[in-house]
Amino acid sequence: MQEELLIPPVGAGFNPAPTGGTEIHRSKRLRGAISFSGDAYSSMFAAAIASLGEESTRLENLPDAPWFQNFRACLESLGTSFEQFENHWLVHGPLHPVSESLEAKHEIAALILAGLNAPLNLDSIHIPNDIHVLLDSMFPGRGDSRVAPTGELHRKAKNFCKPADLKWDGTLAKVPLLFHHLVAGESLELQLRRLGSDVLENLLQQFEIDAKVERDDDKNADEFTRRQARLMRTAGKEEILTRVKLPAASKPKAAFISLPGDVSEASIVALVATLIKGSDVMLDGVLLNTGRGGFFKALRRMGADIEMVQRKDRFGESVGSVRVRSSELFGKRFDAETLSDMRDEVFLLLLAAAFAEGESVFRDLDYLREGQVDLLKPFINTLKQAGVEVGEFEDGLVIRGKQENDGGVYDSLGHSGLAAAYAVLALKSHGTSTLAGIEALDYRFPGLLSRLEALTTAEKQVERVA
Repeated sequence: MQEELLIPPVGAGFNPAPTGGTEIHRSKRLRGAISFSGDAYSSMFAAAIASLGEESTRLENLPDAPWFQNFRACLESLGTSFEQFENHWLVHGPLHPVSESLEAKHEIAALILAGLNAPLNLDSIHIPNDIHVLLDSMFPGRGDSRVAPTGELHRKAKNFCKPADLKWDGTLAKVPLLFHHLVAGESLELQLRRLGSDVLENLLQQFEIDAKVERDDDKNADEFTRRQARLMRTAGKEEILTRVKLPAASKPKAAFISLPGDVSEASIVALVATLIKGSDVMLDGVLLNTGRGGFFKALRRMGADIEMVQRKDRFGESVGSVRVRSSELFGKRFDAETLSDMRDEVFLLLLAAAFAEGESVFRDLDYLREGQVDLLKPFINTLKQAGVEVGEFEDGLVIRGKQENDGGVYDSLGHSGLAAAYAVLALKSHGTSTLAGIEALDYRFPGLLSRLEALTTAEKQVERVA
């Protein structure tokens, strides 16, 4: 019997299953090219920075998905103006304080809005407990367990901050710190355990904010930075830090920014193409920043056939086209350092391990278990029901993959990351699967399944080369 993906055309409703879920059938091979709306992190960062400017910024390729509409509504409550034209938006401030709590439904949105001094209600499903803890420690003494505190920063976070000293995750703490100091017009120096510029710092450059990014081992760094590096080496501490320096009174200038394609949605397509035999897909216009490309790097480590065929750089940011062909995967080891760049894609990587040969080991996953909702437990149970061997230890998992499995019944629990992973699992599994809570997938990635179906019927082969 021919296997196919039974997804209706764009705009039509999905086929309801007898249990009230949505039926998804095993996919045929994917062929062709696909592009994406603006990257989640880039879009939120760019819109928030534009809100602090005195002139309008032109943003192209802003997402129109419900998750971004929620974030846009929060910024509008703070005074941001969004004016839509045929192929772009004009965005500008000024911001003003509000007393009503805003609903934050994405962890990066929560970090940005906290930095903008907005009182927040944090979504208990999509914002992990470590974000709650981080904001409580950075803005102590305000709010309760349901509302992110705002106002005065922790004394060690003002003007000069070493997140590691407070056991903060530097990559996450950086976001509210930079926005808080931009709003206050104060200088800031961060020391982060990572290499080079990330998405936020590159966007600050595009808005002509003179934020300097220096590595301890950079020969062009200032004398203080190089002296600190020498002292570290003398003390036997070889760890290299990246320093981000924000001058006082920094104000964004008007800019014209075309946003690169969403990494999270591209990651879903890349995983489907990797797992479905005979697939050959071109992902066009994707953000290639190393801080957002952790999933692609991890998948390549596992043996995925992922090739960068086009690349262009602007203001230190990389955008390009990536070719993904089906391949066999092999188990690897992952920890906090490798997982920190793929928080939105972590369930996709766990699913990749479920189809990999050998064992994959994941550490530092406790943030998925803590808080009001344990997201890891139901996902583990689903993998076990699919016949995947999963071992649990204190802060992580051991997954021994298998090549094939039959369809099952899955429940997204209202979480878009779980919904995406279960959709990929259904597309790879034999027979019919039922996904309850398809709304969570549509909230974050509207129309994705229909776009994947279009790739299964594409006649044109991918022929582009580097």
